[in-house]
Amino acid sequence: MRNRSIPFGYCYQNGTLAVHPQESRTVQAVFAAYLSGEPLSKIAAHLTAKLVEYLPGCCQWNKARVKRLLDNAKYTGEDDFPPIIKEREFQMAHQKKDSANTNRQIADEDIKLFKGLTYCHHCGCLMVRRMDSRMEHPVTWKCPACDYFLPLPDEEFKRRVFLLQKKLADKPLLAEKEEDEIQVTSMEARRLTNEIYRKLDSGDFSEDELVNLALQCAAKNYEAISSARHITDRLTATLLHAGPLSAFDRELFQRTVSEIHLTRKGEILLKLQNGVFIDEGDAL
Repeated sequence: MRNRSIPFGYCYQNGTLAVHPQESRTVQAVFAAYLSGEPLSKIAAHLTAKLVEYLPGCCQWNKARVKRLLDNAKYTGEDDFPPIIKEREFQMAHQKKDSANTNRQIADEDIKLFKGLTYCHHCGCLMVRRMDSRMEHPVTWKCPACDYFLPLPDEEFKRRVFLLQKKLADKPLLAEKEEDEIQVTSMEARRLTNEIYRKLDSGDFSEDELVNLALQCAAKNYEAISSARHITDRLTATLLHAGPLSAFDRELFQRTVSEIHLTRKGEILLKLQNGVFIDEGDAL
């Protein structure tokens, strides 16, 4: 790959470093576009489409080349280079870039949190986040078991999870679960149930023995249901205390959500710690 001997925007005239009239206007346009909110990729695509030469015969621009322009302090007159942009514009561009990097790091931390909790709603397998910048949809979530995949940019994922969280915080009673919907059986209750069936199959039992096992099993199931009721009560209290949300609350998420499910219709569901699912109805 060829490199320029001097930064884009400059040339030599009679052995003296000077501002290149056409290239300097491009530099100014790049800063103006970036400060107006245009992403680096869109600026690069625009320059490529306009056949703006970065090098003689080379009109291919990318984010890295645009970023190099924005990072080059020589455009402000540093190191005795003729100034092309004002110092204030350069500082504003850097502040915008630093802010974007900070927001990206925060988003990345949230995505890291989601990665260990995102399941395929169809088969129940933990889904895997795939990243390939060459693809039309760079970020996809794929199920390794049933091969279902969903293109889902990180920012959209986080936005939709936040809207679900906001819906739940606005209506905490969505976390409630009817008693007859609580399907909880303790390990000990399962063991006792299996023992009852074994005795019935073998015919080697007394009536008092079966009654005693049945009572023990009922007691264990009651304990499990009481525990589930306690979880629901705790969730509701936590959500009532949280109040209205204006941004994603990581701590609240970790205290209330056990899993994120992606459906084959492209929907996102939150599975709460008591087993209740919150869907996107009225949330988007």
